[in-house]
Amino acid sequence: MGKFKYKKTFIALCIAACVIIYFLIALLPYSGALYVSAETRASFAMENFFGQEIIPEQVMLLDNPQESFFHRVNLISNAQEQIFFASYVIHSGVSTDIIVGALLSAADRGVTVKIVTDGFTGNIPATYRNVLSGHENICLYRFNSFNFFRPQYANSSFHDKYMTVDNRYMILGGRNVGDKYFLPSGFTGRQSLDREVLVYNTDLAFSGIIAEVNDLFNETITSSYASSVSPRSSRNSEAERAHFIALYNAYKASLPPRDFDYLSNTVGVYNITLLHDPIGSTKKESVIAYNLMMMTLNSERIIAQSPYLVMTNRTLEIFADTVRGRDFTLLTNSLASTPNLPAFSSYYVNRRNILQTGITIYEFQATNTSIHAKTYLFDGRLTVIGSFNLNERSIRSDTESVLVIDSREFHDLTLDVINGYMARSLRVAADNTYEPNDHVDAIPVSRRRRALYQVAGHLLRGVRFMI
Repeated sequence: MGKFKYKKTFIALCIAACVIIYFLIALLPYSGALYVSAETRASFAMENFFGQEIIPEQVMLLDNPQESFFHRVNLISNAQEQIFFASYVIHSGVSTDIIVGALLSAADRGVTVKIVTDGFTGNIPATYRNVLSGHENICLYRFNSFNFFRPQYANSSFHDKYMTVDNRYMILGGRNVGDKYFLPSGFTGRQSLDREVLVYNTDLAFSGIIAEVNDLFNETITSSYASSVSPRSSRNSEAERAHFIALYNAYKASLPPRDFDYLSNTVGVYNITLLHDPIGSTKKESVIAYNLMMMTLNSERIIAQSPYLVMTNRTLEIFADTVRGRDFTLLTNSLASTPNLPAFSSYYVNRRNILQTGITIYEFQATNTSIHAKTYLFDGRLTVIGSFNLNERSIRSDTESVLVIDSREFHDLTLDVINGYMARSLRVAADNTYEPNDHVDAIPVSRRRRALYQVAGHLLRGVRFMI
């Protein structure tokens, strides 16, 4: 009996050791110092983001969830040749049903549709996967699908979020696909408020930022980290396909009978620059982070919006050196509004240290609603919108893409929207409490929730490099 117990204990210890070793192999490749190549350092010049003349591509801010949904469906409806659709995650829901119906209808009229999602988190629900992958004009791809025998790739996610239609339209930003991002009529779940930029090319002969993102998409799906999704037969595929198309047609029929005028509803810009991190599934060169840091060093007033701010001690030191002497304001979630326990708890327990960098922090006050947008404004002229969060995952492991837009008019439009969120936020004082505000009340938070985030934040302190 004693030998049997000893054997069971030995086996349990061996299993535990294997699990620990497996997770170390998965996590340690992403730790350590950040990496920026000499080529990236040498290529940075602040003047590269500015232009001298208005270019053929114009832009429109998409902040309202319903408007973002309308334009996404409308652009798919206007597609003539190809649609490239990239998303971190695609959730089931009424909004997605209609988008899938729109994509199927586009493919029916001969449009080539290609879709890529994160291979681990963003797998398309089976119902959508069956009807989409079964169409001859639609190709589905997963980026970095989980492989038990490649644990060192597990912590890298495909986090880009964009859609291009021909060489005419593009939507790029931080919004995933699902009802909580589009807020359809009757939706009562948790809301995620996001932001995107719509780009409209007035001259199809012009090869600009939309063409660059098309190239990025093709580079992504042809990389060794991407794999195509094979069609799977389903007895209900035809019925489901007809259902999604019917929902799409019903949505179109509910709209006013007019074409949206993108020419008069977009604003001119002097330049649009695409920044993206290298395509891969291991620790990455911090291209976007380095460019944002250098843009900050070359600016006096910066306004940033991110769902959270998660940094290791070393990254925070770099951040402090970068923002020192500058008017830097961060808008982020509050403990009441956030839905993200790992990321926000890491920010929450480190907030006092972040305040010591000298930045100004505002926290959004709401329940059942959080801000998810990632936006950075520089000196009244440059606007950066995309998928890049102020966290270690965006800095060192996930694929990300952002647009740097040179336009004072677009900057001011974006600032007006951010100021609207600021009006529902409270400033965090130097003593780590909220400053009094006659117009905004701090949302009460239970002791249990505070304790949960405190404990989680301290427990995760050693692995902030992967959050």
